[in-house]
Amino acid sequence: MRTGKIEEVREELKGRRPKTREALKDYIKIFFGVDVPDNVLTEGHKSPMDYIWHAFDIDFSKEKQDNGDCVVWASRGGGKTMMAAIATALDCIFKPEIQVRILSGSGFQAGRMYEYFEKFIRVNYEDMIKDVKIWPAKKTTFKNGAMVEVLVQTETSVRGQHVHKLRCDEVELFKQRVYEAAQYTTMSSKGWIAAREVISTKHKPRGLMKKLIDEANELNQPVFKWNVWDVVERCERECKGCPLEEACRGKAKRATGYYKISDVLSQLERAKERSFYLEMFCEDGSKKKWGWRTFCRSY
Repeated sequence: MRTGKIEEVREELKGRRPKTREALKDYIKIFFGVDVPDNVLTEGHKSPMDYIWHAFDIDFSKEKQDNGDCVVWASRGGGKTMMAAIATALDCIFKPEIQVRILSGSGFQAGRMYEYFEKFIRVNYEDMIKDVKIWPAKKTTFKNGAMVEVLVQTETSVRGQHVHKLRCDEVELFKQRVYEAAQYTTMSSKGWIAAREVISTKHKPRGLMKKLIDEANELNQPVFKWNVWDVVERCERECKGCPLEEACRGKAKRATGYYKISDVLSQLERAKERSFYLEMFCEDGSKKKWGWRTFCRSY
């Protein structure tokens, strides 16, 4: 096929909304350059692709929901911020006039999600952009009326908003009053369903994230939970003698992700086992549930 024809087909596909989960995964790989992990290795968990499909399809599904609220609970380095940025880019590309806001536990974290978003848009979608501002807040407006903006974590900033999608990143670091004010910012309109997405690693056994996970379960809201095993690369090492042997139990031999095994091992060596268990395995530390001797000794 001639180069000109290839580009013509690519341009046509770029603007065609994926109708299935599989088609969306392929679309993200082709146009965003990201192979979203979709291989769950831990019982009861979901994959990053499960979250992205939920966030994207909630507005198109024939089974209409009251809202698209959900909780994303993932390990450190699990790609949760990048996945939320992908969801944000997809919203703006395929949902005209949608309003998306990013609110994070720190200005740095909010900047990271927006930087991912900018990277994805810059590669293939510059022709769809109407305006970009960086002051007083980072904001991108699309020609189709969609807009994404970074909010400052203050009550004043949050209370003045009425938007379709609010993505709260690293909510474990939020100030309680700001989080409470954020509950009133989302509103359904123009055919788009209101959604407040909570995205974080759980840093504390009894912190804000624990409360939000419990509330989501009570309200039957989706909780998309994945840990390091669900995003780790396939391991070729010998299991015998590995510091992760009892916790892994061969999971990494079936992995298809990106997280380097060597990095996991280095982090385990540097970190306190208790912290590692909570932030990388997304577990609270039940001795009965796991037979990890190294971790149990830390008690």
